[in-house]
Amino acid sequence: MTVNLTDRMKAWIEAMGCHLCVATPEGVPFVVLGRYAEVTGNGEVAFALAQDEAKVIAPALSKNPRVAFGVSRQGGIRAAYQFKGTGELLRSGSVFDTIAAQAKEEKGIDAESVLLVRLTELYCTKPGYEAGQRLDGMSPEELDAWERQRWKDVPRKRD
Repeated sequence: MTVNLTDRMKAWIEAMGCHLCVATPEGVPFVVLGRYAEVTGNGEVAFALAQDEAKVIAPALSKNPRVAFGVSRQGGIRAAYQFKGTGELLRSGSVFDTIAAQAKEEKGIDAESVLLVRLTELYCTKPGYEAGQRLDGMSPEELDAWERQRWKDVPRKRD
């Protein structure tokens, strides 16, 4: 199933970066900051990772491809979502080349690899009765309307 992302979700992911979490099969978590993110297609997000960042998550990701992430900085409050999916570390190919070049140009990141996450689940993490509500079953129109009832702001890209 494809997870639909609204334009607002895409803007928050790309403007603020994300905290990326992977875990070993035993459940030991590892978290890194994805400073550069690009929504590459509906239901796919690519993160440029420097060598030290990739080194933290690569061992766990090789045994368990599940990835969860949330928007960093103010986005944790204003874009209250948890995104989940399967991740793959890319070290070559067209997606790697494109994302690595953009990350270098926009943020000065020397990407050793690109984490490509294919989204499978989407949850609301807004405090209150909606916390934990699963949103990935909504059509694009339903999700857009749901979000517009709750939030209006869209961030600008930051350095």
